Amino acid sequence: MTELALNALERHIKGKRVKQLRQQDLIPAVIYGRHTLPTSVSIPRRELEQVLRQAGSTQLVRVYVGESSEPHNVLVRDSQRDAITGALLHADLYEVSMTEKITTEIPIVLVGKSPAVDMGLGILVHNLDSIEVECLPGDLIPEIAVDISGLAAVHDSITVADLKVSDKLTLLIDPDETLVTIAPLGREEVEEVVEEAAPTVIGKEEKAAEEDK
Repeated sequence: MTELALNALERHIKGKRVKQLRQQDLIPAVIYGRHTLPTSVSIPRRELEQVLRQAGSTQLVRVYVGESSEPHNVLVRDSQRDAITGALLHADLYEVSMTEKITTEIPIVLVGKSPAVDMGLGILVHNLDSIEVECLPGDLIPEIAVDISGLAAVHDSITVADLKVSDKLTLLIDPDETLVTIAPLGREEVEEVVEEAAPTVIGKEEKAAEEDK
């Protein structure tokens, strides 16, 4: 896995004056964590955009502030963008301890093709987009791949128990939870399957630190 790193400067400009930073192509951000007092920083926009595209919320990023040679190991907890232009406005970076387990969501990615869908026997119902896990920060993976090439008939399904993941990851979900299934083509039957498999909303582990936008 490629190591991601950012260079940041400590930031003293806050409030409405952060517009000045954005005009200089610098994005205001905050580093915070369980053992970290909130630290306001600014990061070059281009570098930050590139890292955001690669890191998602599950890949560690090393942030070097000023001349310090000791990085902050962070996860991207949130990023704010202009609702109209999509321009990046702010980022929240959560610092983790490499020796303490964390809880986070890892996205599910479907791979392969379902024979049942290809033959027109049914439709694929994808019930979960991510799974909550507990692990050490260094054991995080960017995604969990789910191979659907074995779904050959209506009502075939893949559950959490079928996943093959490292024993360094603890899945915080019922093993019998259905990830994907092949539903019949009849509209009423499909609606019934989707309703029964509606995912439960899980609250976030922590609230992001309050910071100026």
